[in-house]
Amino acid sequence: MSKINLLLTEANGNLSDKKKTIIEATKAAEEYAFPKLKIDWDIDILVTNRIQMTIPENGAGGYTFFADFIQISIDDKKATENLISENIVHELCHASRWGKNPEWMKTLFDNLIFEGLACVLETEFIKNKAEKSLFIKTILERSDEQNKEILALIHNKLDSDNYNYNEIFFNGNDKLPRWSGYSLGYYLVKKYLKKTNKTIEETFADKYDDFKIIL
Repeated sequence: MSKINLLLTEANGNLSDKKKTIIEATKAAEEYAFPKLKIDWDIDILVTNRIQMTIPENGAGGYTFFADFIQISIDDKKATENLISENIVHELCHASRWGKNPEWMKTLFDNLIFEGLACVLETEFIKNKAEKSLFIKTILERSDEQNKEILALIHNKLDSDNYNYNEIFFNGNDKLPRWSGYSLGYYLVKKYLKKTNKTIEETFADKYDDFKIIL
């Protein structure tokens, strides 16, 4: 039976106060995502507070290196079980996509879809939870009109591999709000789900070119 192999950077008592929380968060994410995405291989997840790759307000951040290796970075003063599990679910969508479809991202459009898919899965996971990250609350609160404005600003870069990733996806600028790439990706994937009448679990491994029907 496939499972998550959980690894903690716990030398010298590091993360000892958070160990139970991390284990429970990982279990919740695994029980949700593995059957939904039909993950039938083991995935290593390294959780650490040694590397500062977190969204400051959330206390957690993640990076998927391969279909079977994810790193979750936490601020152990802020991270809760809900916030950690939400982050793991997002990264599991990336890992599962690569496990089912190893297609590499070549353009900004590809990256928007890659992140949008994970955001849709993340929002479905947290929809009945009282505690949500500032990140996902921002994505959900951004209107279709705002996302259309973001799309208009970066439309000429969609087919390019030359763009400012940090500006579009993280920090924004005087025209682009914070996390623009994520909210636009979420908006585009939601449009695709509506147009194709599919669910996220039926869609997460579709080819990037398939999504171009929504442009």
